[in-house]
Amino acid sequence: MVSLRNVAMGLGVAILSVYVAVFFLLAWFQRDLLFIRGRQAGPIAPPYHARMLTEHDGTRLTVWEAAPCAKGAPEIVFFYGNAGTLSDFASIGAEFHRDGFGVVLASYRGYDGNNGTPTETGLLNDARAILAALPEDHGAVVLWGQSLGTGVAAHMAAERRADALILQSPYTAIVDVAARRFPLYPVRLVMKDRFDTLSHAGATKIPVLIMHGTEDETVPFDMGETLSRTFPHASFVPILGGSHNLTDAQVLPVAERWLHELPLPLRERMRNLALSGAKRS
Repeated sequence: MVSLRNVAMGLGVAILSVYVAVFFLLAWFQRDLLFIRGRQAGPIAPPYHARMLTEHDGTRLTVWEAAPCAKGAPEIVFFYGNAGTLSDFASIGAEFHRDGFGVVLASYRGYDGNNGTPTETGLLNDARAILAALPEDHGAVVLWGQSLGTGVAAHMAAERRADALILQSPYTAIVDVAARRFPLYPVRLVMKDRFDTLSHAGATKIPVLIMHGTEDETVPFDMGETLSRTFPHASFVPILGGSHNLTDAQVLPVAERWLHELPLPLRERMRNLALSGAKRS
């Protein structure tokens, strides 16, 4: 007759085997879980045109651009999330273009038909190449990141490549999100791509807008709150009832109002956005 002790030992071994197997799979496929590719961008349409950038390592990136209406006009650059694509911010970008901004919809290696394999280092290099390719006579630069893209945008801001920063559904660090999602596993020991936004926040002196849905099912709402207390010049706007994928209607009015209420010196650098009235008329 099988003893209870043997049954318990067998059950323990089985549970441990499953635990180890799941942890192995999480570690092995971590980049496939983080960088979710495959979505296709919608058709490109005015005011955008496609541009191909080639990086030093041979990576070729397709970005969508809408030229500013005048020399020295501000530029806004959008970085989408982990399952994103070029057209995700097309509508919002078009609204800003009508306000006189130049607009760049960024993409990443391994996404949108680009060659290469996404990694944290790779995405940061992609962002640097995109920002380096802005027109030489551009005005102030506003970076807007969503979800995964918030870590990219925040890192670029910490490198002093921006005049203002907008973070939509941001995390303190990707590794923090993973640790909350898989609390039984030591993910911090094996996570390769950490995107540690919090570590850059204190040294980022530019104005920052943080928008976070109170019902975000992917990135905990309190991470946005934590970042808002760490960036020295942050404005935090909770989107009541908002999920992780906030809608254009939820974020566009907030961002437009915030940009127009920036401190006067920065508004002057952005030409006071006086072009907006002329552009609409």
